[in-house]
Amino acid sequence: MAGNGGIIGPVNTISAGKNTITSITATGPTNPALAATQPGTRLINFLVAGGAGGGGYNHGGGGGAGGIISNTNIPVAGGAALGAAVVGAGGAGDTGAGCTGADGTNSSLIIGCTTYTSTAGGGGGSCGTSGAGRPGGSGGGGGGESPSAPMAGGCGTACQGNDGGVGSCGPRSGGAGAAAGGGGGKCSAGAAGTTGPATPAACGGNGGNGTDLSPAFGTGVGVCGVFAGGGGGGASTGSTAGTGGPGGGGVGGAGSCAAAAGTANTAGGGGGGDSGGSPLSGAGAAGGSGVVVIKEINKASGVWSMNTVYEYVKDERW
Repeated sequence: MAGNGGIIGPVNTISAGKNTITSITATGPTNPALAATQPGTRLINFLVAGGAGGGGYNHGGGGGAGGIISNTNIPVAGGAALGAAVVGAGGAGDTGAGCTGADGTNSSLIIGCTTYTSTAGGGGGSCGTSGAGRPGGSGGGGGGESPSAPMAGGCGTACQGNDGGVGSCGPRSGGAGAAAGGGGGKCSAGAAGTTGPATPAACGGNGGNGTDLSPAFGTGVGVCGVFAGGGGGGASTGSTAGTGGPGGGGVGGAGSCAAAAGTANTAGGGGGGDSGGSPLSGAGAAGGSGVVVIKEINKASGVWSMNTVYEYVKDERW
């Protein structure tokens, strides 16, 4: 006789994880909350987001969002340790000392014998002929101050992010400068950064949209459940800066408004710096740090005998 009340069919995996969500926001010793799953947990959802790239300097490209790896209904042993988690930092914005914003750093999580590593976001391109965006989980946007040619956005990592937008060299007359590209956003349901428009003025390209993971993790993490928006490109005084992509991307700088950093623990890219005219310095902003999120799934499905239900409840597995 079948052990599920006489109903013949596939075996159902039940999990009494109580839908508990644990966010790891900084690297350190083993997190006590994840030293072991709950006794009744059999399935988890997980998310690993890398640190995002910083924005570029002086018409700087937006920083690329950190790469994202996520999965649902992963089998685990109840009461078992998940392994070490590493949370990547966001990269610094370029203040004029370098050619691009700094890349973020990778994040990772060990489950069983498998290490899941998300690639850090690429830094946004800065002024000059070497101002291409950096590759990464999502690529940084190209800088907009090249005297002769558009600057390419950095390449994104397959299944983790998107390419950065291209920086346009743009017109120079009437005080209009070049336009920076936006940083890329996460690939799944996200978008690449947009190219900075060459005319009529040096507006920054928008950062790519992030990814809405609220169906798997709820709205209490990320920005209402959205992660990995790209940073907006910087703009000239009197022009419009690129918006940060939904999911923590920072807005680019323009006029009297400085570039904004990516939101912490969202993998959102940093905004690209403005044109460097008074009162601002043209500095790019830092990328947002990454995060590791675990959700212990509560799941009971199928048809069960009363004795089976009683045994699972008694063992805290229902």
